[in-house]
Amino acid sequence: MKLKKVRIVVESIEKTNTRWAAALKGKAQGKSQAKPGEEILSVSSWEVLGRILSTPRLQILTAIPALKPKSISALAKAMQKDFKNVYSDVKFLADLGLVELREEGPKKTLVPIAKFDGIELAFAA
Repeated sequence: MKLKKVRIVVESIEKTNTRWAAALKGKAQGKSQAKPGEEILSVSSWEVLGRILSTPRLQILTAIPALKPKSISALAKAMQKDFKNVYSDVKFLADLGLVELREEGPKKTLVPIAKFDGIELAFAA
């Protein structure tokens, strides 16, 4: 899988709704429009951004492409972190679409896979 960039935009719910309405009408334009090979994740506040980009989650986002773990358990061991915390953070990042979880093998082990090789922050006015 070719990795892409993700742009995280801090903007109000109203601005997100306006951008989506324009995009659905085929009129998307401006700084919040995704470029080729890029996806946009919109968050409504600095607090939400802080929860997404907490130190442990940034460490996980960095470790996954570097370590290429075969499971979440292997990732936790390699990072020397508690499995439960790594598992919940990986699931959270997967729910946001920042990490892909693939089931592999007969036991359907969840393998974390990096979806992005870069994060760009954009501050919407």
